Amino acid sequence: MSYKTIILRLTPVFVHEFIRDVYFSLKMLPNYIYDFRRFHRYSGMNKSRACQIERAAHITLFYHQVEKGLSLAKPRPGFGMTIIPRLLNDVDTYISAYGVVVPATTALAALQSYVDFNSRVGHDACYVRDRLNQIRQKHKIDHEASALWAGGVSTVSRASLMEARASSFASFFESRFSVRNFAGGVVPEGDIRKAVALSQKTPSVCNRQSWRVHVFSDGTKRQALLEIQSGSRGFSEHVSTVLVVTSELGTFVEVAERYQAWIDGGMFSMSLCLALHDLGYGTCCLNWSKERGDDLRLRKAANLPPSEQVIMLIAVGTLPEKFVVARSCRPPVEHCLRFH
Repeated sequence: MSYKTIILRLTPVFVHEFIRDVYFSLKMLPNYIYDFRRFHRYSGMNKSRACQIERAAHITLFYHQVEKGLSLAKPRPGFGMTIIPRLLNDVDTYISAYGVVVPATTALAALQSYVDFNSRVGHDACYVRDRLNQIRQKHKIDHEASALWAGGVSTVSRASLMEARASSFASFFESRFSVRNFAGGVVPEGDIRKAVALSQKTPSVCNRQSWRVHVFSDGTKRQALLEIQSGSRGFSEHVSTVLVVTSELGTFVEVAERYQAWIDGGMFSMSLCLALHDLGYGTCCLNWSKERGDDLRLRKAANLPPSEQVIMLIAVGTLPEKFVVARSCRPPVEHCLRFH
């Protein structure tokens, strides 16, 4: 009989639990310190806008807010002026430092779409128009050439999506958009079941399938959750169903798996969006990059088990015949691809 077995037999259970807790705490602590130091040093949060990657991230964040506003069913004329002046200044500075490249070009295209929209509805966005012209003149940007840059919004139809879904995988995949213009129809529980069942084919660490899906179709509860998430202003009232995707932390058994919940849960969420797309519904991923207070509010409002990690919310709804979506330009594949 080993010393370990003898000790376990002679000591009470609460001592075993205490020793186990101390052991895993001591093992986890240096790993979380390692994660903290890496994020603190390399994330865009702590660079005071002195790094190209961080500057590009801010530009992308702001121009996508413009695109999201334009993709609503009824955009508000003159929206976004709390961030657009900063975006224009950031684009000007970015081009001066790095040239006429993405994401500055995408931002300019999105801002031109903003000016065009306001012109169509009779709102004079003169400040944005004049600053765009100043930037073009300053950096010798040809207006006709810049008209070809991707950015802003595109109009798609339900019929075109149906055709793409019936075509190749590439067409199916590329035809899925984040939708912020829903028709307000009901999404049957049976279709949610079909989508979740199909999504269960998603790979997961050692096939542990930690994901859980909480479905909210009641109007009052749905709106309460969307208000906490706060990323659906302008279209939340037309959302048919809100899905809260979580991962059960109890399925992860090693310190090295401390972030596996987000990996497996994120992969499952993408599968779920594609499954709903295949069934003819629109979806919009609503991120859950939140701090402690909002996380506790959502858990209480949704009555979530404390052992489940929130991954994201997904707005689901029926599609109108035609609707507008953010173009959300992707950079050339060389931007992310590395052969070793």
